[in-house]
Amino acid sequence: MNSKLTSILISLLAFASAGYAQLAIPYADGSDGVLNITSNTVIDLSQAVTGTWTNTSTAPGNGIYDPIQWAVVFKYSSVNIASNAVVTFLNHPTHAPVVWLVSSNATINGEVNLDGQPSIQGLNTGAVEPGPGGFRGGSSSSILGPSGGFGPGGGYYPSGNGNGSYAGSYGSTNVLPLVGGSGSAGFPNSYNPFNLNLSGSGGGGAILIAASGSITINGYCHALGGLQGSHGYQGSGGALRLVANKILGTGTLATFNNTIGGTGRIRLEANSVANALAINPQTAAVLPGNPPAIFPPANGPIVTVMSVAGLAVPSDPRAIMSANAGADDLTIATTNAVSILLQTSNFPTNGTVNVYIEPGYGAQSVHMASFVSGDSNQATWQVSTVLNASPGHTIIQARAVAP
Repeated sequence: MNSKLTSILISLLAFASAGYAQLAIPYADGSDGVLNITSNTVIDLSQAVTGTWTNTSTAPGNGIYDPIQWAVVFKYSSVNIASNAVVTFLNHPTHAPVVWLVSSNATINGEVNLDGQPSIQGLNTGAVEPGPGGFRGGSSSSILGPSGGFGPGGGYYPSGNGNGSYAGSYGSTNVLPLVGGSGSAGFPNSYNPFNLNLSGSGGGGAILIAASGSITINGYCHALGGLQGSHGYQGSGGALRLVANKILGTGTLATFNNTIGGTGRIRLEANSVANALAINPQTAAVLPGNPPAIFPPANGPIVTVMSVAGLAVPSDPRAIMSANAGADDLTIATTNAVSILLQTSNFPTNGTVNVYIEPGYGAQSVHMASFVSGDSNQATWQVSTVLNASPGHTIIQARAVAP
């Protein structure tokens, strides 16, 4: 557990003190009841019911996991986290981020911790867990093969700098979609200058807290990249997005701990924000939408990896990264070039679609996909390349950039 950061006091937007109407938080129906935390508590995200986030959970209190939005959504009537109480999370199998929709007020006098886990010393360590919504650290395993960190900015192996890169380099300033930090690389002692076998560190997680009334932070809410100690590399910070009529308090919000990991993002949307909050990294508040956007619009641009070497990619990939056969999303045994097919929706055909491939070891490579067919509503793209993942795993990600 990381200790509380040295406060960085900044002045945020302080709007006129006139009263404001409650925000209309979409689908904040209070169906998960009151979240009242008085002692250290672990929220198990794997207990969420799979479904559509706009529906009511059939297991009140456990939330809904929406695979389309890639988020675990809770609909609380109110939130109260008492002083000296710490809330942590056990990841959903997909490592989805957390959304709290609150129909009244949220008060955090204690601590909400979405940090990535620190690295592990030892040869056969697997991937280290991130905070929910973040990406795992790389492995130092002789079975799995040493690997780079997961995520769009994951540190690569072998490298003198294995930090997850800045979440800001791939995240939206609106924190839409909600996404956390990348992990750092794992190292066996043959590449580690300190002759240690070290796994990578997990990236910080991501949370959206949207309340129709106020959010009060007198404690500490953080999504930091996992620490590696004095001999290693650190994961990237995650993302905190707070939306409310008023954001109050004298506490601390942090996705960065003033070390070498990526900074992450903090976004505050409110009609009134206290200037006594300590924020790291610094950010300026903005006025909220009413109603605010919880997820990206349904007609927003999307790129999806559809198949690799003729094998269909699961609609809800989980990238388990295990030594067990069949545990990964796909198992491909070939040294020949393979075709990677992608699909874009609501995206111009003169845009750019890049495929990022990170092998079990070595630097990430970037491949520009070729347009195959279709139109701006839906189109097919293709990349042909060799997946050099022996030993270990290959991580494939795609990003689309409009012209």
